[in-house]
Amino acid sequence: MPAPVIVWYERPWVLWAGCLWGFAEATLFFVVPDVLLTLVALYSLRRSAKLIAFILLGALAGGTVTFYLGAKNPGQAEAVVLHVPFVTPAMFTKSHSGFERDGIWTLAKAPGNGIPYKVYCVQASRYVSWATFIAVSVLARLERFAPFWIVAAGLGIAFPTRIHRRPMLPAIAHASLWILGYAWYWSKIG
Repeated sequence: MPAPVIVWYERPWVLWAGCLWGFAEATLFFVVPDVLLTLVALYSLRRSAKLIAFILLGALAGGTVTFYLGAKNPGQAEAVVLHVPFVTPAMFTKSHSGFERDGIWTLAKAPGNGIPYKVYCVQASRYVSWATFIAVSVLARLERFAPFWIVAAGLGIAFPTRIHRRPMLPAIAHASLWILGYAWYWSKIG
């Protein structure tokens, strides 16, 4: 009897890739890990739920690094983050105003305003303790991942036969949507 075929999204490297991507996006990478999360969610709700946990762990680890770099040397840390593609000085001004107005809860408002998590991380130590930052980061990151994950998982649940019969078509549609979405987002920034 042949061994069962393990599909790519069930491989352990997918979870670790999500963790690394979450870390990278919280530090110096400019593409959100939702790209991987939503692709996996199209094919497997169960696996994508595990992937969220790994992405979250990576994001919190990266957020911690960025938080402490911002605490140790704020000017240099901000300068490094400003070198990340599509991060602008206006984002720092807006996030600083958010911290002044709403405190750490500005982080929970961040998913809808287009300012990357790393911009908040590098400034947060001026306003709150690390423990408070991490607690609110859990909520803010889950709030950030949830909408895209729910849509992709919903499509995977609604059309499982079509998705698994022709797995490349959903993958191509997925990549196309993310490329178009990022092209639109980046055109608005610069």
